[in-house]
Amino acid sequence: MSDRLPEEQINELLPCLKSMAELISIGKHIDRKVLTQIIPQSGLYGDDWIFSELGIWATILSKCLDKTHTKDSVLSELRGRGIPEFPAVLAYDAAKPKPMIIEPKSVDFGCLKMDDGANTTLQVSGEPIVEVIAGKHFKVMLKPTDSDKTLVKLQLLKGTPGESIREEVIFRGNSGEVKAIIAARWESAPARLSWCPKCGDSIKKKSLFFNPSKKSYECLNLMCRCEFPYPDKLVEQYNNSHR
Repeated sequence: MSDRLPEEQINELLPCLKSMAELISIGKHIDRKVLTQIIPQSGLYGDDWIFSELGIWATILSKCLDKTHTKDSVLSELRGRGIPEFPAVLAYDAAKPKPMIIEPKSVDFGCLKMDDGANTTLQVSGEPIVEVIAGKHFKVMLKPTDSDKTLVKLQLLKGTPGESIREEVIFRGNSGEVKAIIAARWESAPARLSWCPKCGDSIKKKSLFFNPSKKSYECLNLMCRCEFPYPDKLVEQYNNSHR
């Protein structure tokens, strides 16, 4: 190529090749700001010809993320810039998206109170997340890090009494995807009428009304009229003893 650099200058730039390839593999855009950080690490100064050539190399390596470009075509372009075969192959392999890995692969929130939600943090490594597929029960927030890892804040919204779920949350990259299995269940709503811990023994009948709109207990006995929050351990223990 008429604009190809001399072999001596190519050899000076080769130490930057791997650094760029590794950043590209995790979705980093190689701009002048990034090159400003890479170039001094290789013992070079930021001359215009260096920025220009490394920008071309980055553009070629970015094609490793696109399935429409074959390995042979990318290597051919790198060799066309004067990069030797072995460094070109190493750079190609380093620039390819890393396999996506999610940790943990499953979360079981167990039995939740009927008005409760829950949250957890997952970690996805490898290629960047470009799409999240989650059902109505979830709210997902992504927090990329300086490495190839993305922290995923997963919020489970509250369910309905007695509901049980086991669903997939899918994280997709440009070339792969990972899934997390999320399980949870919600306790059933309490009986609408149960024993009042204050007056149940005296009146010998159930008088404690569960008000679903207020999520609280109200005693219907006019001589008592006690109220209890929901959930309430005293109410639960007393009713268990009167079954």
